[in-house]
Amino acid sequence: MNNKGQLGVLSLIFGLIMFIILWVMFFAGFINEWSQQAITSGNVVGLEAFLLSNVNLWIAIGLIIGVLAFLYMGNRQ
Repeated sequence: MNNKGQLGVLSLIFGLIMFIILWVMFFAGFINEWSQQAITSGNVVGLEAFLLSNVNLWIAIGLIIGVLAFLYMGNRQ
């Protein structure tokens, strides 16, 4: 019996849940504080300030793209 596909999806779901919990509880605040400090102390303006002020959004978008890519690539066997 081949269970490789089931283990991949289950590990993906478990990993996502753990990452989201850790990100929301600990890392999002730290990343937000770091980016705001970098903007104010580094005299960052324009595109750099926009990208730094939305770092948590870019992480969320990267997570969604990564999950979709994993699911797409996982269907090829």
